[in-house]
Amino acid sequence: MKALTFDTRDEFSRKPIAEKIIKLLNSDIDVSPLIIDGKWGTGKTEFCFKLKNLIEADNLTEYKVGYVNAFQADHANEPLLTLIAEVAGFYGEKDDKRKNFIKNAIPYLRLISGIGLKAGLGFAFGRYAADIPDALTDGLDEIKEGSRSLIDQSLESMIKDQVEAEKNLSTLRDALSDIASTNPIILLIDELDRCRPDFAVMMLETIKHVFDVKNVQIVLITNAEQLKATIKHSYGSETNSQDYLYKFFKYQIKLPTTIKDIEGRSIENNVTYFRATVQASKVIPQNFKNNEYIYEIPTFLDVGAFSLRNIEQIV
Repeated sequence: MKALTFDTRDEFSRKPIAEKIIKLLNSDIDVSPLIIDGKWGTGKTEFCFKLKNLIEADNLTEYKVGYVNAFQADHANEPLLTLIAEVAGFYGEKDDKRKNFIKNAIPYLRLISGIGLKAGLGFAFGRYAADIPDALTDGLDEIKEGSRSLIDQSLESMIKDQVEAEKNLSTLRDALSDIASTNPIILLIDELDRCRPDFAVMMLETIKHVFDVKNVQIVLITNAEQLKATIKHSYGSETNSQDYLYKFFKYQIKLPTTIKDIEGRSIENNVTYFRATVQASKVIPQNFKNNEYIYEIPTFLDVGAFSLRNIEQIV
């Protein structure tokens, strides 16, 4: 990640876009959560890395900048835990800020994960009853009676947790605000469009309800159209996914797919990337690279239909 900067490679002239995003994040305009929208295979992740490095290179505001690959995290099924771990990771293990933040996060994490309740109910409903030997079934009635009592206790505990939920959430948000008061936080969340629909929706809900606090800014790098499809998958085809998605976000920037040449003509990024990839190839002979006709391939092959990864494979 550290090696990717606009200074080393910027064939799509995206540094000015990144600079404008940073200017927005530094301004008094409330743009968080912000979507950087781009189709699959347009170089969104590389842009995300370069944006992170650019923020940190000229960090007058002393931001703490985190990167979360949502697709790698969705197996854990706890988006809040993923985001809290990223924030806690800004500080060393012995740092008091880290310790206090984790301490204040635990009650709400325990509530939403429901670990104790799930385990209790699983036992209470006799998940393993079929495995009990006949010789031990004499006491089964007593076990069932005890199970009912355990269910009641579990439900009572759940109700108490729900009563405490708002207080715990408020405590967590206060802790997040406190840790961000010294060093404002920017969290870059990537690959959400590749996640399971339920996890993607949970991540959106977490961002809205927990991370909408002062000095914490969220930037989502994603394919907005795919995210809309994810919402329809979760809530049904009749859902207005456009309205649902944009109740979470305050600002959107669409990554352009063309650049201007020296004569002011628009050239597709895929054409630019095709030419650059041919030039960079260690397999294609130099005399073949020097043949100008190789660069005319995009005039009869629609490279715009391919992703950047596809173009690399073609070359």
